[in-house]
Amino acid sequence: GLLHAPARCPFCSTAGAAGVRFADNGWVLVLRGGASAKALRLLAKAAAPDEAPGHGSPAESLGDGDAATTVKSALFWGIIDLKYDPSRPVLERIKVLETGDGRISKFSHDGAEIERRAKERYRVKAGSGPQKYTVVSTDKRLTHDLMEEVGYGHIVPKQVCFARKPAQNLAEDILEGLELNPAGDHTIVLKLCNRSRGAGVLMVASKDLADVLSDLLRPRADLEEWLAESCRRMSSASAAELGLERSTMEEQLRHWWGNEAPCFVAERLCTSVPISREGQEFDGTMRVSFILRQREGSSHQEPAAGFFSPDELEVDWLSGRWDA
Repeated sequence: GLLHAPARCPFCSTAGAAGVRFADNGWVLVLRGGASAKALRLLAKAAAPDEAPGHGSPAESLGDGDAATTVKSALFWGIIDLKYDPSRPVLERIKVLETGDGRISKFSHDGAEIERRAKERYRVKAGSGPQKYTVVSTDKRLTHDLMEEVGYGHIVPKQVCFARKPAQNLAEDILEGLELNPAGDHTIVLKLCNRSRGAGVLMVASKDLADVLSDLLRPRADLEEWLAESCRRMSSASAAELGLERSTMEEQLRHWWGNEAPCFVAERLCTSVPISREGQEFDGTMRVSFILRQREGSSHQEPAAGFFSPDELEVDWLSGRWDA
């Protein structure tokens, strides 16, 4: 049975803020034994507010006459973050850094149009299939391995995966796995497998890799005192006030120490064609947004395995934009 009622998680991607519909690890509840499967089914059903009325039909019409808008049923709204450098050989020009769920991705400034377009034209329907697409897209290791498996390994960065615990010669093993000369000057990208919006992402110089890994993977010597002080501060402040500045090493340490995934990944740094913003040049990242849906005319029955075959799917590209 239920041991603790569902509650907002203060350590999720939105710091427990009320009124947010989608958040990474946004809720906490405690279950006993076999209640887990039943609870997951109920949560999946409750988490389907975007399902279009008339589930099973390929589209519906909103409005009247010339102002009517056709809203299509979608399996998944996704995003792709990529690097693009036209100066490199053809097969090395594009590198897909990661994929994600559009519903929990941030679309601000120039990207606000992408979110508006997706919400106006599509409704993501519920079901085990869409949930599986979400799982694949939000796990950095799984995304990478599946892309390699289906023949697209050349468009993802070189990546290695290790257990999220201290190990002797870990830094050296990472450099060897990434096929980098230990004597060279390299930048390594460390990532948590199941975090988004840059949480837990660190770019580390190879000469500092061993020290940074030690900070990330070893608990503090004064852990009990540090936790006690943190609890005292949180008991008298908002759950959103965690006592640290955003985008600092201290914040990234919290993501690593509090992460539940058993492993992490390390990647080669990929760069892009520079983009100019307000008179300054940045290594830009392109964010592409897309809709995955059933091809019109195909069966509307969800397959037993949860995934449709490629012939039953089509992709609608919403937009792309550069981020600094």
